[in-house]
Amino acid sequence: MSAVPGRYAKGVVKRAEILDAALDVLESEGSGGASLRVIAKAADISPAGLMHYFPTRDMLFTELQRDLDLKAEQTYFRGLPHGDPGEVLAAALEGNAARPAIMELHMMLTIASMNREHPAADYLRERYARFADVISAHVEALQAAGRARSDIDPRYVAAALIAAADGIRSQWLHDRSVDMGDHVRRTRRVLLDPSVCGPR
Repeated sequence: MSAVPGRYAKGVVKRAEILDAALDVLESEGSGGASLRVIAKAADISPAGLMHYFPTRDMLFTELQRDLDLKAEQTYFRGLPHGDPGEVLAAALEGNAARPAIMELHMMLTIASMNREHPAADYLRERYARFADVISAHVEALQAAGRARSDIDPRYVAAALIAAADGIRSQWLHDRSVDMGDHVRRTRRVLLDPSVCGPR
């Protein structure tokens, strides 16, 4: 009976190793060189073995994005002391800047998912909806505590902050001198700080 849980645990470890290898290869080789064969070699597994976990390259990179998003939520959103979504997004962007491949992956999947058959299409739509829910909940909490202007729709703030983060990330990929964190923090202040733009 113990053999099955053991195999499952090894499978979980190997899956994580493949995802880590995929990010490393994406970073070193770019999307054009990040083939399943190259990733399999980096993960010390045969191409057939890799395809047991991820049948296609598109599925592999979609699952890599899902894994990175989960880690980001655990790192930046959970246990957030003041419920400040602008600070969370700014910190996440600054953290991801250490590994540009994370930014490039998101851009690559955003473009690829314009094809509704791509496995990232449904995931990214769900991802934006989930992030909007989390951010708008934080905005509502700030408003209830009197720490944010009360005359603005939390859903609008969520959409605007996500758009600011996505847009500045795209600019940063072309110009690494862009201060992504500062941009998002300023956007947050303009949207929510009563001293900057209070109720009219």
